[in-house]
Amino acid sequence: MPSKSCNAVLAKSRAMYGRCLKEEDYRQIVECKTVPEVAGYLKTHTCYHKALTGLIESEIHRGQLEPLLRQELYADVQALARYTTDNALAVTDFVTARLDIEQIVHCLIMLNIGKAEDFALSIPLRLDNYTSISLKQLATVRSYDELLNVLQHTKYYAVLQTYRPKEGQSANVAVIEIALHNKNYSMAMEAVAKLPNKTEQKELQNLFYAVFDFENLERILRLKKYHRFKADTVRSLLIPYGRLNKKNIEELCAAEDIGDVYELARDTYLGKALSKLSFYDKTQISYALINDYCKHHLRLSPNPTIVMISYIYLKQIEVRNIINLIEATRYGLAPEEKQKLPVR
Repeated sequence: MPSKSCNAVLAKSRAMYGRCLKEEDYRQIVECKTVPEVAGYLKTHTCYHKALTGLIESEIHRGQLEPLLRQELYADVQALARYTTDNALAVTDFVTARLDIEQIVHCLIMLNIGKAEDFALSIPLRLDNYTSISLKQLATVRSYDELLNVLQHTKYYAVLQTYRPKEGQSANVAVIEIALHNKNYSMAMEAVAKLPNKTEQKELQNLFYAVFDFENLERILRLKKYHRFKADTVRSLLIPYGRLNKKNIEELCAAEDIGDVYELARDTYLGKALSKLSFYDKTQISYALINDYCKHHLRLSPNPTIVMISYIYLKQIEVRNIINLIEATRYGLAPEEKQKLPVR
């Protein structure tokens, strides 16, 4: 990037991070007794006020609040994109694709439960400004074949066609979601490989490989905890990139339970990082690792693309924290229990 663009991205990313939730904000949200109270606090006291403008707190529910919160993240991505070159944009396109995938998965869930017509009611159509697919067209979908037709000219079509369910069966949403993300990550790595600056290419590859290892660890933990898949199935659902060697992956996939997965992970290069982290639940390990890793790079890296991507990951974790707290508030968890949920 030209030096002015470099400085602008570095300054803008770090300034945006400075507006993220502070410990006092989390404390206030934890003390909220209802979802409208959480929405009210976010609207009046945090950086989410713009995304929540016009929101009537008493009428909001969790399903509507989530996409509005994510809108703040994608607005930040667009703001940073103004300062980046085409090369950097090719790498960060994977962020926009994550929003696309969220909406496709949500559409599939609504199809599976027979409420496809409710998709438009649960998604603010202003998110159309941040997606590469048309949410208005997605809202018209009433079958899997109609979904394929709407997305036939997108990069998601091949994956969706591969996992098209048989007549009378429901789509395997969990597997499709993982396959869509894997396709997205593969395209991000292809973009990194095309960067003309070899030093930047190597630095970005190292960043992505570390994050992919963290995310693979989370996938293994979740697939073991909630689905009890066999080793071969777990392995097939992992991101095909990272620094963990084949032996590490085989052992993690073959582990009997999440306790064994954690102990095996401590014997890999991730062990040092894991030893200094604190988390409430082992399924939080991935987010705790990404949080620590990206905070380090956001503060110290001179590479503007790495700083930008680090900020984006940290913002994603913050949105996830808020969503978890909203869910906990909805189910009436005590403040001392809610306090354990955010990764920060």
